[in-house]
Amino acid sequence: MTTIAHLTDFHLLEADHDRRRGAERWRLRYLSFGRPIDAARRRRRALAALVEAWRSGADHLVLTGDLTEDGTPAQFEVLAAVLAESGWDPARVTLVPGNHDAYGGGDAWERALEGSLRPFAATSGRGAVIALPGAFVTAVSTAMMQPVTRSAGSIADRELARVAALAAETRRSGDALVLAQHHPPCPHPIGAMQWLDGLINSAELMALLHEHDHLHVIHGHAHREHDAPVRSGAPPRIFCAQALVDGPSPLRFYRVRYGRLLSERTRVRSGASTFALA
Repeated sequence: MTTIAHLTDFHLLEADHDRRRGAERWRLRYLSFGRPIDAARRRRRALAALVEAWRSGADHLVLTGDLTEDGTPAQFEVLAAVLAESGWDPARVTLVPGNHDAYGGGDAWERALEGSLRPFAATSGRGAVIALPGAFVTAVSTAMMQPVTRSAGSIADRELARVAALAAETRRSGDALVLAQHHPPCPHPIGAMQWLDGLINSAELMALLHEHDHLHVIHGHAHREHDAPVRSGAPPRIFCAQALVDGPSPLRFYRVRYGRLLSERTRVRSGASTFALA
């Protein structure tokens, strides 16, 4: 039985962020508002969670965006170092960017996949599809260029077309198709916030979810664990995990059965556990 581990919203920082000045310093303080700007603590939490996921024996790991605080090369280097230290084989990891990963520039993610995150390009680059027993996992970017005062997402038209084609292609196989992305596919619960913080083309993606019952979404952005059905009364096919940066139980697991992704409650061991999130 295939098991997928899920972590999201690391918000990693570079160790020397206190050297920032001017606009760069303001940007970091604005984006970290409400969270301690503690690079070492965030790195420690990330490594503990990644090691716990690795030790679980999960077949694949999905990290759904906002992996850095504002998408600088130095922060992507921290992410690459933590992943390398955790023991995960890059071939078993899918990474996707969030809005925070694009504040350093519209091409920040692509540059990272060509640089420090190059070992993960085959599983996390544009159009990457990972075949697992009973499921296919594909990376979908919702990151777009925007000011730091906005946190919306959008899926490029060509990417939506690719997902539609992939859904149609895998429909008869009996396997689940899992989209790994940062923003949730559902419309924002507060309508006025859709443009500011939601997925701009959520209607198009929700239409695909209604059309294809084997299609599932694993996402982040909301900073809280949440399962949602596509249709009222149906089993959930949309899953979110707590933010690793501040969530008490951020690691989630899903098992694949009969073309469905089933969530499992994750219990964090106490005290002497490797998963020490302090």
